[in-house]
Amino acid sequence: MITGRGHATPPPMPQDALWEGFFADHYGHSRAAETIWRRSGVRTRHGVADPRVDDVSQWSTSARMRRFVTEALPLGKEAVSACLADAGLDARDVDQLTVASCTGYATPGLDILLARDLGMRSDAQRLHVGHMGCYAAIPALATVADAARARGSVGILACVELTSLHIQPTGASGDRDADREQMVAHALFSDAAAAIAVTPTAGDGGEGPGLEVLGFTARTLSDAAELMTWDVTDLGFRMGLSSRVPRVLAGHVVAAVDELCARQGLTRAGVHHWAVHP
Repeated sequence: MITGRGHATPPPMPQDALWEGFFADHYGHSRAAETIWRRSGVRTRHGVADPRVDDVSQWSTSARMRRFVTEALPLGKEAVSACLADAGLDARDVDQLTVASCTGYATPGLDILLARDLGMRSDAQRLHVGHMGCYAAIPALATVADAARARGSVGILACVELTSLHIQPTGASGDRDADREQMVAHALFSDAAAAIAVTPTAGDGGEGPGLEVLGFTARTLSDAAELMTWDVTDLGFRMGLSSRVPRVLAGHVVAAVDELCARQGLTRAGVHHWAVHP
């Protein structure tokens, strides 16, 4: 049962101001880049690194990782603290802390640093889910929900992503299409932390406050794996995002959703609310 949630964001940055103050020069006033930027649908974003002040595009990966820990820890603490308060839990009630992130790494990781700073018990189990992109939230939620169902564990899932630390230098790949994919990525993605509390279901009927986690389904399209990539380079992490992704997903999403609904005796027409991550 999802019984609490919390989130935290860095300071806001207007999208137009980012274009005019940094990305226009960064992309040599490219008409294609500006078109992508203006059509992104983003008006305001949040970032730990404002490129108008902190141009990280030439930073080494190690420098970006140090900055990740500096910024991610307070954001994660704020999100998890808000989540605990929303669920009426104390940090010492937590049996399992799962942290998902693909934009930064450290050892000790965010999981142990958050558990330490929030005062969780020393016997609380920890799990870090890394380098799976935004999809990681789904298997991470499945893991926390399974622990609640099988062992009666009280779990916290925290997702922390700081994509503003991975602005790439132009022309780094020598591939014009790859550079265009970077334009899309930099126009869309930014920074935040979010957390949910998952507690054992109250009774067989799922009674109680919150959202009951009923099930999961998945489709792994191995033959299309190269359409979305996240490469570790000497200058941070570089995203590949093919324009073919929506067409490939369109060929599989209906069957996956229908399968998930059928397990609960539902059809798509019987679903009253949808939350969709594109």
